[in-house]
Amino acid sequence: MMENYALQIVHRENYKKLKSVDAKLLGEVCRNAQHFGSLVIAVLALLYYSKRERPVIILAFYGINSVLFQFLNTLSPNTSELLLGNIVANVYTLTECLILLYFFNSLYHTSWAKKLTIIMSVVYSVLFFVLLTPDWQTANAPIRIIRDGMMIACSVLYFYFLLSDMPAIEITRYPMFWIVAAFIFFFAGTFMLSLSIDYLVEVLKDDLRYLWPARNLFRCVFCLVVSYGLWLDFQYIKM
Repeated sequence: MMENYALQIVHRENYKKLKSVDAKLLGEVCRNAQHFGSLVIAVLALLYYSKRERPVIILAFYGINSVLFQFLNTLSPNTSELLLGNIVANVYTLTECLILLYFFNSLYHTSWAKKLTIIMSVVYSVLFFVLLTPDWQTANAPIRIIRDGMMIACSVLYFYFLLSDMPAIEITRYPMFWIVAAFIFFFAGTFMLSLSIDYLVEVLKDDLRYLWPARNLFRCVFCLVVSYGLWLDFQYIKM
């Protein structure tokens, strides 16, 4: 009977090790998938660089910025396999928000909307440093919640303008439709994650072993949809 009990313990430990390996492999695959997505955005936006409009060029910098920070993230000694937040990730959140606010600024045609994105940039920069001053190396959900909320608001405002002045071509053939649609769906999803991450980690003691790879896979899909919009834009440039 003792032998059976010991055997059960061995099986249980082996199962835990196998599960840990599977989670690590899943994390690596999903992380590399989102790295690939960022690279695709950068490459597609840089094709025929001199002929592309400003919003597309800004997306090229967005892709390059993502690739750069993801590389630094890999090198960071304080980065765990399922990164919650450290200096690299927090600074990336700031640069991502500012670049995308600049993207929407170049996309809008009305002066008040452009001024709104400038105000958002200033407000976010101030809040970023105020909220992070106590501790730069912890996951800071508020800065991500604010970023996500701003991206959702800017995306909705863009669709308002788009519906008010419909393009002559079929809307699904319009590159920015796909790009901004990807923004609103991705940031709506990360907004919910940002709202619940503190509760998941601190109360439920969830190490995000599977949730964070799922988030990275979600971002890969987001990058591919943005890339599809950039590909449509590239096709129009070639015509």
